[in-house]
Amino acid sequence: MTTAVELKAQGNALFGVKNFAEAEKMYTKAIETSGDDDSKGLAVLYANRAACRLSLKRYMDADGDAKKATNLDPTYAKAYARLATSNDCMGSYDKSKINWQRALDALPKTNLKPAEEVQKAQYEAGLKAASAALTKLENTVLGQDGRTFIVRGEGRMPWDLAAAIVPRLRVQRPTAGSPDLYSSAWVIHGAYEDFMNGVRLMSRIQPREPAGKWAGMLGAITSLTNGILRDSRVMHFPNGDFITNYNKQVSFEAGAYNAWTEGGPEVVIREALARQRKEGWQVTRPALSVTVRAWIMRGIMEGDIYNRHDVAVEFLKNALHVIRTLREHWILESKDDRGIIFEKTFVFGIQRLYLDAIMQSYRDSAGSTEILADLLKESEALIREIDEALRQPRSQDPVDPGFLSSFYIYPKGQAYAMKGFYYNKMSVKGNNDPPAFFCKAAIEYLAAAKCYPEDDEHHPWFLHVALGNMLNARSFPLRETLDVMKRIRVATPKAKEIWERSSLSAAGVWDTLGKVATQEQELRDAVAAGKFTLDACIGIELKD
Repeated sequence: MTTAVELKAQGNALFGVKNFAEAEKMYTKAIETSGDDDSKGLAVLYANRAACRLSLKRYMDADGDAKKATNLDPTYAKAYARLATSNDCMGSYDKSKINWQRALDALPKTNLKPAEEVQKAQYEAGLKAASAALTKLENTVLGQDGRTFIVRGEGRMPWDLAAAIVPRLRVQRPTAGSPDLYSSAWVIHGAYEDFMNGVRLMSRIQPREPAGKWAGMLGAITSLTNGILRDSRVMHFPNGDFITNYNKQVSFEAGAYNAWTEGGPEVVIREALARQRKEGWQVTRPALSVTVRAWIMRGIMEGDIYNRHDVAVEFLKNALHVIRTLREHWILESKDDRGIIFEKTFVFGIQRLYLDAIMQSYRDSAGSTEILADLLKESEALIREIDEALRQPRSQDPVDPGFLSSFYIYPKGQAYAMKGFYYNKMSVKGNNDPPAFFCKAAIEYLAAAKCYPEDDEHHPWFLHVALGNMLNARSFPLRETLDVMKRIRVATPKAKEIWERSSLSAAGVWDTLGKVATQEQELRDAVAAGKFTLDACIGIELKD
């Protein structure tokens, strides 16, 4: 039988050649083989596995391993350093600052060896960087970049405008052209009602003894996440106490349900299976729900508020991993036992957020083709899964008019748009045939636009992005180009009725879309004057 020492040596060799996945397996076997009486040796194995998981970008699992290492050996400087690194990677700079200092404190005070001198310099640099990041975070005014996150301000917000339209939709008779009264008003109105119910529940949070404990109303995190999964554009600060109250609410609900507040997906999966066998569904179901929903909220906040999109990817990816893994274990269990988080619609909502986080992390990267490949893979998977789900008989339980759009059609539209983004970026990555990639991008963005009603801002915007790719491809006849321009012109005022004030509008989308109508008229005049034919494939530069 291979000993723990031998397995560790094999892990070290694999780590040395950067085969982190196989090294992690060896350290795991070494941990399983090692005796509990060797706490310092076990601490080294956990710290080494944490290093592998950091390299594999599994930051939450790395965090759990590093904590085990420091618990086993509180004098182990490297373990604190790896814990601090995982904190940095997840944007927890307050914890990072503490753990970098602990790493320094664990080093000898005098007569440092050359290797320890190097460690000291690294830890001091880590402490300085964490302190600077924390200071910057504490002095950042949130919501000023105008991308996705909105601070509640004066004026009519999309949910306000939708609330005025929904009563009209309720009494309006369906027509052949709109049998289901297809409108984005249903989606954002439903999202807002769920989100604000969470805000109202959250406002009831109160301190109780002992200090640091809270009392309040359960269910706030469920309502907040339900609203965001319906339409993430509903995320905003209704008041200045939102983040403070939210943090208190998470502490309260996590304590009430014994949810997982430490450790990554590996820990949650293992302990959830054990808890269900020992304590049953009534205990396990709410604990899992709060854990997964808190990760979703952390993902949306990291991405849309703090612009740490790689951290958002980590939390959303882990939420999906836990749900998918446990669903396989509990595939024969009933929906009521497992809970809503295991329903396909819930997962589709997370996948939509995950795609956006991946795309934003690509923009933060130096043009990583690996991230682009992940984006394409996840987008194609989501489209397949939704198509398969739509072919299956669905529950006859009554749902609101925006349910199908929120949890099937909009996520599919997002996936098509992400495929379009992929092909557009690939067109400039040294390929021999850029027009072919522009053509594919245009087709995917046109498919994305079809998934949104004309009165959703995404409909004319994705048409506009498709138009830009069509013109770059120079392979679409002018009649098709003019048709897309007309569709933009027709949809823009409808979308503006609801989305006049949104994060997309803050980026100047309405001015951009308005200029398309001018260019459309110029092209139609050119055709009438005989300068072009409708079959001509031309390229023009869109006006900003």
